[in-house]
Amino acid sequence: MPDAAPRLLIALYGPTSAGKTGVSIDLGLRIRDELGLEPMVVSADSRQVYRYMDIGTSKTTPEEMRGIPHTMIDVTEPVRKLELETFVAEARQHMDGCWASGGVPMIVGGTSVYVRSLLEGWEVDAVAEARNAIRRDFPRSMAEDAYAVLGRLDPKAAGKIHANNYDAIVNALAHAMGNDPDRASTSVAARPVVLGVDRPAADIDRRVAATYDEQVRRGLRDEVLGLDERYDVLAQYRRLGQKSPNQVVHTHGYTEWFDVALDRGKPVDSLGEADLAEVRERVVERIRVHTRRQRSAIPKLTGVKMVRGAADAFAAVKAALEARPVKQAPSGKQGSGGQRPRRSSGNNRPRQGKRGPRR
Repeated sequence: MPDAAPRLLIALYGPTSAGKTGVSIDLGLRIRDELGLEPMVVSADSRQVYRYMDIGTSKTTPEEMRGIPHTMIDVTEPVRKLELETFVAEARQHMDGCWASGGVPMIVGGTSVYVRSLLEGWEVDAVAEARNAIRRDFPRSMAEDAYAVLGRLDPKAAGKIHANNYDAIVNALAHAMGNDPDRASTSVAARPVVLGVDRPAADIDRRVAATYDEQVRRGLRDEVLGLDERYDVLAQYRRLGQKSPNQVVHTHGYTEWFDVALDRGKPVDSLGEADLAEVRERVVERIRVHTRRQRSAIPKLTGVKMVRGAADAFAAVKAALEARPVKQAPSGKQGSGGQRPRRSSGNNRPRQGKRGPRR
């Protein structure tokens, strides 16, 4: 390796249950052991930022981290949504500190807006102002109107978002209205390595179901009951419905427990065997649908390279270190390319953690 290695920014994106966690840990260990660089994972999971939601979000345990530092986990309580600008500001601080010490930040997660905002240097302060204005002009009851406006301003972004996903519509509109490419963050120049992890749909569907069953075995019911007791989730949900600010009821794997409890007219702790079977069916189906949306975002990542495991990922990192410097791409985007990724065969699966398939 050259004496003055370029600053790297690694992003590892893929759908739930694709195996990102195993690949990221193994990749981080190889970067540390073989390149002598200190990796740091920046979690780009919009659910793992919340405290007390551990089992249901498949948070990486300290044992599974194997000494690789992880940030942007347990950032705040789930009493209200963590806005994008707050996430980006804190994540950038961690990334800057990692670079300053000669390390390598690794953005890992399945929330594409988190990944892209850090890769592309979004001007999030302006986006925040736009989001507040959009929410005033287009409340949740006017999601259809907001989606129509997004379709006119940014048809490509609209094509990546479900018409009923209000929060995603608002974020995309705010980005389209408030993100000036010329004002994109350029405080730190880094060479991006954008990696995609995927599996065949049938494989992911199977792993989603297996993950949920393992979560239940590990104590998901007690975690849900603890959240209900801590935040009075069911009572608030009954009163406010989808307007409830508590993110527990906006997170797959949790909200279904409260939906079934309301449908049955029971407290969560009184759900019986048949009720819990209904919860499982809803959770698995909703997460499977969610993975399809996540997968559709992969080709939109600039310069993404599909990998089947840590060996492929490490080869891409080494190639980036050895490559000649490239000119920064326009519009605040780093890297080059944009080719469509090849579909992973699902072979050479990464190591599984102690608690079964990863979400």
